[in-house]
Amino acid sequence: MRETVKLIEVARELPVSRKNLQMLLLLLLCGAAAYIINLADPALEPLFLALVFGIVAGNLQRDEEKKRVVERYVPFLLPIGITLYGVNINIPYLGEFHPEIVAATLISASLIFLTVFWLSSRLKLSRQMSILLACGSGICGVSAIAIISPLIKPRKEEFSAAIMIITAVGLTGAILYPSIAHYASISPDEFAVLAGATLHQTGIVKISSQLFGVEEEALAIKGIRIAMIAFVVLILSIIYSESRFYVPWYIVSFLGVALFSSTYLPGEVVQALRPLATVMFATTLAAIGYTVNVGRVQRVGVKPLFASYAGWAVGVAFVLLLLGSGAL
Repeated sequence: MRETVKLIEVARELPVSRKNLQMLLLLLLCGAAAYIINLADPALEPLFLALVFGIVAGNLQRDEEKKRVVERYVPFLLPIGITLYGVNINIPYLGEFHPEIVAATLISASLIFLTVFWLSSRLKLSRQMSILLACGSGICGVSAIAIISPLIKPRKEEFSAAIMIITAVGLTGAILYPSIAHYASISPDEFAVLAGATLHQTGIVKISSQLFGVEEEALAIKGIRIAMIAFVVLILSIIYSESRFYVPWYIVSFLGVALFSSTYLPGEVVQALRPLATVMFATTLAAIGYTVNVGRVQRVGVKPLFASYAGWAVGVAFVLLLLGSGAL
């Protein structure tokens, strides 16, 4: 309730002028452009593209007054964007899968998560950065980072760097997996398990698996990992809440939308709503990017990149070991 009241208060205090509306239109164009490019090439995550477009626009203009205005809009846009993005989260019916595939996927995701988090902590990265990298690596890439960020409140530079790093690691996987499949002599069905259980982002899983004709199988396995976001956001809500066992309303609404759209809404309706939800959330990412200083992002260094690559390698090795042993 208090979060809703706070959102209304923020909305009332937002500056509204012709100049500000032009700024919002610019951010909306960034979000829409990111979505359109993603339609042409699914490997390019729209949230990542929108963030980059926002960073470029903000650093080209170098107008501190405009950045302050955009910063005031972010607390209003982010809860709405997270809520709507729930339609993009498909909570799968686990009964459709062989138990060993479900177990292998969950263990692989957990191994990636724990490895990235442990290495990040050992490398003395901040707790927030460690969580962002671990969730992005183990669960669902940029989407996971964007959804959990309001809970753990990382610095904008950490948020932006985490998204760029996760995208780089995922694209590396898309490039290397066909060669790995060739030298490891794995079948198309086994490739679906490898891609779905270890690649970071849905678009990258889709592109990689298309080469082997197992797109639907790989995306279904990826859906198991995506569903983990529901559990993770609830845990983080409790850990990082100002009041004990308090979960922000937009997390509840996000989970409710995800569950409702996965269970009750017809597929055609979900498909019709997803563009709106994606553009809205991408616009929010563009707004965050607009306020980011590129120089501060660069100062994050290579340690997060090392931790992310290492965690991903552990997950790949685990799945290949299971495939090679005949356990899957």
